[in-house]
Amino acid sequence: MNIGILTYHACYNYGACLQAYALQQTIKKKYAGCKIIDYQSKKLIDINHPFCKVPKHPKELIKNITRLPYYSQLMKRQALFEDFINNTLDLSQRCSDDEDVRKECDKYDCVVCGSDQTWNLDPSIRYETPLYYLNFPKAQRRITYATSFGSWVNDFHTRENEIMPWIKEFDSLSMREESGVELLCSKGLECEWVLDPTLLLQSEDYDKIARERIITEPYVLLFSWNGAPEAVAITKTVAAKLGCKAYYIVPPPRAMFCGIERKLDVGPKEFLSLIKYADFVVTNSFHGTVFSTIYQKPFISAITDKPDARRASLMKQFGLEDHLMNPANLDLDKIYHTDFKKVNERLMPLREHSINYLYKALE
Repeated sequence: MNIGILTYHACYNYGACLQAYALQQTIKKKYAGCKIIDYQSKKLIDINHPFCKVPKHPKELIKNITRLPYYSQLMKRQALFEDFINNTLDLSQRCSDDEDVRKECDKYDCVVCGSDQTWNLDPSIRYETPLYYLNFPKAQRRITYATSFGSWVNDFHTRENEIMPWIKEFDSLSMREESGVELLCSKGLECEWVLDPTLLLQSEDYDKIARERIITEPYVLLFSWNGAPEAVAITKTVAAKLGCKAYYIVPPPRAMFCGIERKLDVGPKEFLSLIKYADFVVTNSFHGTVFSTIYQKPFISAITDKPDARRASLMKQFGLEDHLMNPANLDLDKIYHTDFKKVNERLMPLREHSINYLYKALE
């Protein structure tokens, strides 16, 4: 059986690349014929570039200016992402527009609309498109695996008449968030709640592609896409207590004056290495939290008041709610006494359920 995966795989985003890798590898354990449909629109390619080629807004000009000192690292980062996308993922021929994707889908017995916020049609996503609903005549089996509406689940009703006919064409549905499952079930559809694909693999699976240790001295890793002040503050406190250096892996202008050294020549394989060998991880990212858990690292998932729904749900599933901290309630002793054996006991049945859903749906 030939299987195609349609997902966000080509963003310069660690979670996006690694969820695509994990889903493909999980499917390939049972079905060798599996390709990721290499859909890369011009809009996505332009967004990926580290610099705005023709700045149209003050924010884009600020982005370019603040990134110039890191030009060499950012160019290497781009090359590392491109290498991962083109040489680690098993891709179809390149598809540049909707018609290319439609033609490519005709080659497969089954198309999987993969994880990430592929069903989020909020314009702020910038490269959102109803194409990920497979909005063209059906010629193959169609399933979803852990796709997501994101916060757009609350606005689904605004395009329901357009979208629901395409959703009903799917033979099997699963979502990454409980809110998405509840929405589809309320429409009379059967839908499973499954794990993010990154959690279908174990640390040994990621070790096959992770780079060797990059930073030789002890370090605290900060991974926060938005450079949240609480994450920065926690990182500085932890680094001071441990007596080691901290590194931040997100490009400016985010947290431009945070005072933490940036390391930006980091692709997906380097990201895995930095998590694996960190003495401590501070993050407010869903996938930062996921990989800290997979590698059983001392970590804090930083919050201000309440966590976002995705992280709150994840931490509840694993019994790690006490790792959700803000600068005012830090308790490192609690972090260092995490019983990851219990976490794995919770994870194993969830992983088994999710893999069983995937293989059954593909059949």
